[in-house]
Amino acid sequence: MKQLEIKLVLFQRDYFVRRRRVFNRVRLINQNKINYLPFSSVLEILEYDVLRSNRKDLSVTDGSQFLTIPIQGATARREGVSFEIDPFLIINKQRFISFTSINRLFNVDLVLNMKSKQVTVRQPGRFLITAKGDTLQLLARLLNTTVKSLISFNKNLKEPITPGTKVTIPTIRFNNTLTSQASRKKKVKTKQNQELAPAIITLGRQLRGTPYKFGAGPYPRTKKFDCSSYIQYIFRRNGVVLPRTSRAQASAGRNINQNQIEPGDLIFFRRDRYSDNRIGHVGLDIGNSQMLNTYKSPPGVTITFWKDPYWLTRYVTAREIL
Repeated sequence: MKQLEIKLVLFQRDYFVRRRRVFNRVRLINQNKINYLPFSSVLEILEYDVLRSNRKDLSVTDGSQFLTIPIQGATARREGVSFEIDPFLIINKQRFISFTSINRLFNVDLVLNMKSKQVTVRQPGRFLITAKGDTLQLLARLLNTTVKSLISFNKNLKEPITPGTKVTIPTIRFNNTLTSQASRKKKVKTKQNQELAPAIITLGRQLRGTPYKFGAGPYPRTKKFDCSSYIQYIFRRNGVVLPRTSRAQASAGRNINQNQIEPGDLIFFRRDRYSDNRIGHVGLDIGNSQMLNTYKSPPGVTITFWKDPYWLTRYVTAREIL
């Protein structure tokens, strides 16, 4: 087993910006030709919050989706999809996670330069590294795409899939194709709980300025929100239970077209941080093409014009919850 201290450089693309973040003196372990980083450091650097931990597994989230990672064993779960990772390496009761597992769990690419003692991490990742048991169907589910699209980006990919293969992620480009629904004649819809929308919006407005934290823990403890924990909180305070993540919230309620969106409806978007096509952001429509949401600090919880071209090109769907 070899150990050394490295510099980790994270190149990150996210809302409106690209940024470079540097983390010094990160411990790297090489055992049996496999590179590992401290699991706790990876969670901190990639801004994941631990929601639950027991002897069997732990559950973490970045606000977009849930990951369940085994304490012992090699089968992880992402929003109901099971897939293989390398088991944790345990040294003096500290958990270390392999580069391949980091790639498969967190949608990032990692490159180690031994000469400069530097690990470069790119987020979002451009590749997924395959593992034992992967199939075309499983990879398509993990990447929120279709087998056809997967093969179109990876001409030589076929079953059985060799572990360790770099698969190009067939990222959906941001475009306006889905917004064409707005040109259709608007359908009349009636909310089942019309009285709740004003109360939820009022509470949402009262929380304007609350700081944003990616993957935020529960608001009463952290006094911070990410986009989905904010939505979950203001709905729950009015008696409506929603899932924690934006991806899960996008399955709640009833699907509606963009031209049907009314105050109290949820609007979902893709996010620059992810290349695996997942939903990564949610906002609450409050009328006049505006939404309450949070995505950075400052301003924290804020009102945003969601028909701005930036948001329209990332629009995925909308849901009627009330």
